[in-house]
Amino acid sequence: MIGPLVGASALIRDGKNRVVLIKRVSDPGKGLWALPGGLVEPGEGIRDTAIREVEEETGLKIKLLDLFGVYDVIGRDGKGDLRYHYVVVCFEGEPMGGELRRGKDVSDVRWFSPSELNEKIITETTSQVLRKAKIITSP
Repeated sequence: MIGPLVGASALIRDGKNRVVLIKRVSDPGKGLWALPGGLVEPGEGIRDTAIREVEEETGLKIKLLDLFGVYDVIGRDGKGDLRYHYVVVCFEGEPMGGELRRGKDVSDVRWFSPSELNEKIITETTSQVLRKAKIITSP
C-alpha cells in the first residue's frame, strides 16, 4: 500500500437544508451513500479537486465556501493489516448551477433531507461530517 492518499470532498446543501450524496460503487464504503469527492490528481490544488469531483459525480457546479474539516479514512483487513489510508479534506460548497445527474463513477446521486438520513446508509466519514454540520444527530 502506498499512502496515505489525499482526497477532497464537499458538503453541499440547498436552501431546504438538504444535502447531496452519491452512492459509492467501490470501497471504501461500496454501496453506501457519501459526500461527493475523490483523489487529488498530480499538480491539482485541493480546492480544484473538490470542485472537479463534485461536477464529475453529480453534474453540479459549485462555489466552495469554508474548509469544513480534515478526515482520516483508514481500513484494515481481518488481521489488522492496513488496506488503505486516505486523508480527505472536506469543504462546504454551495450549488451554483448544473443539473443533478449521476456521474459515471457512482451508482446514484440525490438530495437527502435530514429525516431521510441514518448511519446505516452512509459511510462513517459522511456520518462524522453530517453530525458536525448538525444535519444528523448521534443515536
